[in-house]
Amino acid sequence: MQTPRTSVPATHPWLLFSTSRRWGMLAALFLVSTVSNVDRQIMAVAIEPIKAEFQATDTQMGLLTGVAFALFYATLGLPIARLADRGNRKKIIAISITFWSLMTAICGVAQNFTQMFLARLAVGGGEAGALPTSQSLIADYFPPSTRGRALGIFIMAAVAGYAVALIGGTHIASEYGWRPMFISFGLSSLSIVVVVHLVLREPRKMIQRPLDHHERESLKPSLGALYSKPSFNWQVAGGVFFGIVSYGALIFILSHLVRSFNMPLARAGTVYGMISTVTAIAGAIIGGYCTDRLGRRGAANIPLLTGWLLLGALPFYLAALLTDSLLIFTIGSTIGGSLMFSAGPPLFAGIHIVCGSRRRATAIAMLYFMMNSIGLGGGPVLTGVISDSFGHLYGSAMGLRIAMVIAFTALLPGGFCFLVAARTMAADTEQ
Repeated sequence: MQTPRTSVPATHPWLLFSTSRRWGMLAALFLVSTVSNVDRQIMAVAIEPIKAEFQATDTQMGLLTGVAFALFYATLGLPIARLADRGNRKKIIAISITFWSLMTAICGVAQNFTQMFLARLAVGGGEAGALPTSQSLIADYFPPSTRGRALGIFIMAAVAGYAVALIGGTHIASEYGWRPMFISFGLSSLSIVVVVHLVLREPRKMIQRPLDHHERESLKPSLGALYSKPSFNWQVAGGVFFGIVSYGALIFILSHLVRSFNMPLARAGTVYGMISTVTAIAGAIIGGYCTDRLGRRGAANIPLLTGWLLLGALPFYLAALLTDSLLIFTIGSTIGGSLMFSAGPPLFAGIHIVCGSRRRATAIAMLYFMMNSIGLGGGPVLTGVISDSFGHLYGSAMGLRIAMVIAFTALLPGGFCFLVAARTMAADTEQ
């Protein structure tokens, strides 16, 4: 049983924990994010075999990978996040894992497009309670001076999960089929619930104090307070464009390797899984270090860093997509991916700076709501529609290549949104 400690101020909950304890809890949240992203991204692995079995189009597969997941993820994320800003975040995460894991397993028994669509809706609804709640806990576990590195490691789990889905998922799908892949990943994710119960702690249960007015306010005034800050709005807008690429265009990267380079699915998963691993590690190190270092010199440096990283990633990704050389693809996507995913830590750190300590989960959920409803909801569908349109004229491989190039140009307006956000960061900062 946790004993309340009134000597620790509610605004500094990280003082409750030793350094080793903080990093141990971060490791548990890393696992949560990893399995979340594995169960989310295995659909990218299954695009080609599901498309063949269900006789679907790229547009329909875009609906499965995008809208089906994003609809409930986006709409349920905000009310769950408001609950997380007032309730027990540890329990919310445990319940979320249990639900989405079971729904992922159910995807493996879907018999048609409609059943798969409904199952993916449920997966998205389950995952809505995990990432905003986890980031809210991280902000309570770590002081601002080391929060960038902590967020960098946490964000690295997204790409780590993607790599596990690509490498493990493609081999399971190739050997046993896509249905056992969904079932095995879904059921194995349930084990993380035990880790959550044993390792995580809820700081609010350890600090005896009444709810403040921020925690009592309903969702509408909480969102109103966030919307009143220009830097928050610009960063969310930039996050949407980031999401179109990271949640949308990248969904089809395996299909691009299969179609344009004639790779077997398992080899394509291994190749891009290794690239994803490198970009995840580089992104966590570069993004986290630069966020902490530049953040000490002023809040405006955080969105400036995000913006320039996104702009710098674009030419490398375009070079990777426009080449017929696997070597150039590998180099371009590795450098581009390292830069783009380095933008993750300053992106989320910038939101934490302006949202205040009692609106963290709500602010992150709002960011995810926009990134997922537009980026994940629209990105894959847009990519699929463009691919089908050009595919009728130039063939399936070239159609997808053109679609991905168009989708990746979203990094350009996304980068500029963060540069504009920097102008009011200092004025919008809230403890």
